[in-house]
Amino acid sequence: MASDSPASDPGGSGPVLGPGSGVDPKSGLGPEQAAEATELATQLSHDLMSPYCPGRTIATCPSPQARKLESNILNQALAGKTRVEIEAQLAERFPDIRGYLGRPEIIYGTALVALLAIIGLFLAARRWVGHGRAAVSKAASAAAAADMAADVAGDTGPPRAGSASPSVPAAGRPSRREIDALDDALDRIDEF
Repeated sequence: MASDSPASDPGGSGPVLGPGSGVDPKSGLGPEQAAEATELATQLSHDLMSPYCPGRTIATCPSPQARKLESNILNQALAGKTRVEIEAQLAERFPDIRGYLGRPEIIYGTALVALLAIIGLFLAARRWVGHGRAAVSKAASAAAAADMAADVAGDTGPPRAGSASPSVPAAGRPSRREIDALDDALDRIDEF
């Protein structure tokens, strides 16, 4: 009985390749291996950036050179190379082919800068609101202290600037006349 090895075949014809044999005639692989190689080539062409079309993957690039590159990737996958080997070979030829996929420092660096910007905005807003509150409370406490000092002293003279008096409005406070004018204006707006 003859063996199926190439050494026992004196004619050197090898195995019969064709549609009925379950072996791909071009690559010599079975249907499962050919499907795996095709899937690997498809994944790589969708993951890697095209050196011919900036901002696009190899699969989305309409350039004929991209189609040649896809067939090159498929041939390497059919030859049995792994994803890492194919990527390394392509990265030697085209240094920017990995795009964002192979550069986590870009993704993490951008996220870190965004986080620092958000923290900086939060601290600036907090400081801005804090200064506004401090100025209002400082003015209110100064006015209250002046009023208390006037009450304690029993001062009956003319009112000082900043003191609460019906005849002279304090700085920053609207007069009764201004409030009435504002109410009238708001009433006119409400009529629309």
